[in-house]
Order: sequence, then C-alpha cells, then structure tokens
Amino acid sequence: MTGGLNFTFAPPSKLVTSFFMVGTLFYFIGSIIFLKIDFLNIYYLAPEAVGFVHIFLLGFMMSIIFGALYQLISVILEIPLFSDTLAFAHLALFVIGVIPFLGSFLHNGLFEFLGYGSLLLYLSFLLYIANILLSIKQIKKLELKAYFILSIHLILFLGVTYGLLASLGLVHPNLGYDTVSLAHSHIVLVLFGFAGGLMAIIATILIPMFMLSHNFNKNISNYLLFGFISASLCAVFEWFTLSQILMIATIFLFTFQLYDIFRKRMRKHLDIYALDMITSGVFLSLLALLIPFLYEEKMIKLFLIFLFFGFISSFVVGHIYKIVPFLVWNEKFAPLVGKQKVPMLADMIHDKASYGEFGTKIATILFLTLGVLTTSTLLIAIGKIMFLVNALLVVANVIYIFKYKG
Repeated sequence: MTGGLNFTFAPPSKLVTSFFMVGTLFYFIGSIIFLKIDFLNIYYLAPEAVGFVHIFLLGFMMSIIFGALYQLISVILEIPLFSDTLAFAHLALFVIGVIPFLGSFLHNGLFEFLGYGSLLLYLSFLLYIANILLSIKQIKKLELKAYFILSIHLILFLGVTYGLLASLGLVHPNLGYDTVSLAHSHIVLVLFGFAGGLMAIIATILIPMFMLSHNFNKNISNYLLFGFISASLCAVFEWFTLSQILMIATIFLFTFQLYDIFRKRMRKHLDIYALDMITSGVFLSLLALLIPFLYEEKMIKLFLIFLFFGFISSFVVGHIYKIVPFLVWNEKFAPLVGKQKVPMLADMIHDKASYGEFGTKIATILFLTLGVLTTSTLLIAIGKIMFLVNALLVVANVIYIFKYKG
C-alpha cells in the first residue's frame, strides 16, 4: 500500500476518516435531493440546481479532497501537518456552514441564510488554506510538487473569494456585483484550478502506486501545472474563451497521463479501482469535447452528468475504496501484525457491493443521458433511482469497511 511513501508524519486517522464520512453522507443526501429535481426542465443557475451542485461538489467532493490532502501533504512533502486542531476546527466550521448554505438554495424560506452560510464556509476554507500554507512553510527548499500544491491553494483562495462575493451579491443586489461572471470565475477556479489540479497530483502519486505503474511520463505533470494555473488566471481576468481552450488542452493531457499510467501498469487485474479509473478517464475526455458547446442547455446537462457521475464519482469513490481501508487497517490491524493473522486490504471491501455500485453508476449515466437526449421523464426517473441505489451501496461499503473485524 505504501509503495515506499513515508507515512511518518501522517495526521491521526480519525481526522482523515471524519472528512470521508462527511463526504459519503453528502453523497447519499445528494441522491435524495436529486429525486426531487426536475432535471429535464431546470435551468442550471436555478436555486435548486445550484443547491444540488454544491451538495455534490462541496459536500461530497470537497470533503473527500480535504481528508485526502490532509493525509497526502504529509506523505508527499514529508512534513507534519501544521495543526491537527486547526484541521478539526476546519471540519466543524465547514459542516456548520454548509447546512445553512445548502438550505438557502433548496428552500425558498431559508434564502436569507445564504450570507451566513457563505461567511462560515469562507472562514472554514481560510482555516484549511492557512493550515496547508503553514505546513508548506516548514520546507526549507521547495520542489515542483510543493509549488504545485502552493499554487492550487492560492487558486482556491481566489475561487472561494469569488464565490463569497457572488453569494453576497445574490443576498444584497444593491452591491451591484455581476453575480453571473463571479459565479463562472468561481466555478473555473475551484472546480478546475483547485479540484482538477489536486486530482492531477493524486493521479501521479496514488494511481501508479495502486496499479504498480512504472516508467510512465512524469514530465507531463509540468505541463499540467501550467494548464491548471493559466486557465485559472484567464478566468480571473474573465478571458473565458481562452480559459476554455486551455481547459480542453489540459484535460486531454490529463487523460493521456491516466492512459500512460494505466498502459504501463504491472498489476493487470482489473479490480474495482482500475475500472473506476478507466471510467473517470473516458468521461474526462468526453467533458473536454463538450466544453465548446456549453452555451446550449441540453449540452450543459450532459456535461453535468458526465462530470458528476462519470468523472468525479468514479475518481473519488475509487479512491475511497483504497484510502479508507488502509486507514482502518492501520488503526485496527497494524498493531496485531506478527501476533495473529490479519486481513489483506482487499478483504475489507465488499466485492458485491463494489461491483453493484459500479454497475448502478454506469446505469445512472446511461439512463440520464438517454433521458436528456430524448426528453423522457421515465428514463430520467430510472436514472434518479439508479443514483439513489448507487449512493446506498457506497454508504453500505464504507460502513462495511469501518465495521470490518477480520
């Protein structure tokens, strides 16, 4: 599992798993909320749509990213996290803030709480960013990977600041903010610049380790760094056409790196993790192809289907199945090594639930896509049910991992 990585400075497992549990919970909540959304007729900037998008991206994806990076920054950069206490405070403030923030979009009577939720979330992000930057400050000589992590967190700071301004502009129209432009810049900076950049880091560190890949082209990471940063800067200056071109080029390059890692793997068996990574790579390419057509509402919906269920769900859930078992195993079974028989990490994943989850995810994508293309409410309804079943299976597998006794 460690593949030569140094876990000496890793934070407490409880910190990382707490974020993973919060993320898994929001994934399930998102599947319930999605049942109530009129996906065929809703406008992508409608409050209900914005609420669901933030349940998925903020509640689910960002929670998992936070937990993963708290673990990985100590491993990748071989430094201790600046403060575990600050990280737990970040988690508490994040959860407290995300509830009124999401509620304000999903319920008309709670819209007045948008400003409060946004401010609390902004403060939680500041705690997180400060913790990461103060951790990096401990390094005497920065290398490329440290500059990469530093850069994407500066992008995150800009992104959440734009998000805060957009939220305040919605609550107080008299401020005169162009909330649509702010929202678009916020999306590019946070989703592409930060989350995409971080997933690229994960791809070059964890995927080769899990797939036993060697001799893949590591220089691609340098070009990816340029792509994520330059596309984000273009969004800051509202050069959205140039930003789109850079995003498309970066996504294709990212996809090629995933393919290169997969092609040069030594572990040939296609387990659930490999299937998830293949799926994420395929849909990542499709996302790039759809970007030029995002002026059309139907294309936006297809883009969201491929982004949420094809790329993000596959990439994130696949890593949940690798990281959470290791954390639980390290806490429960590592002290027993040499004293009694201990399980393998693969034993801690429920195979039937994993492959069932993968199947329902593909079914969700298929039915929702066909539903959008044919404007069929029946197919959309089946897709929604498939997503709910998929989320239940993810939750069931995570519970299985935590309760595994060998």
